[in-house]
Amino acid sequence: MQATSLTTLERIVSATRKEYEQGLKQALPGGVSGGPDFFFLTEGEVEIRIDIESHPDLVIALMRLPRLKATWHFVSGSDEAKADLLKRIDWSMKRGGG
Repeated sequence: MQATSLTTLERIVSATRKEYEQGLKQALPGGVSGGPDFFFLTEGEVEIRIDIESHPDLVIALMRLPRLKATWHFVSGSDEAKADLLKRIDWSMKRGGG
């Protein structure tokens, strides 16, 4: 099995722009700049640009959940360093749910 290089990653997330920014800053204190439409993340050799777009809300019965499309562009860093940072950010931004 061959590993894939991390260059671009697209995600639909259930969060407001402010919640997403707070999650990034919690995961990477001092390593986040920009906003609200894009963020730059830097740590060591890894640089990431995240473009944020509004996405239609998810509606379940009377509940409405805001959604965003986050496109991650990995600008620099080794594949191992990118994967390690992504894993750490993912763990930090996890929310309850099921």
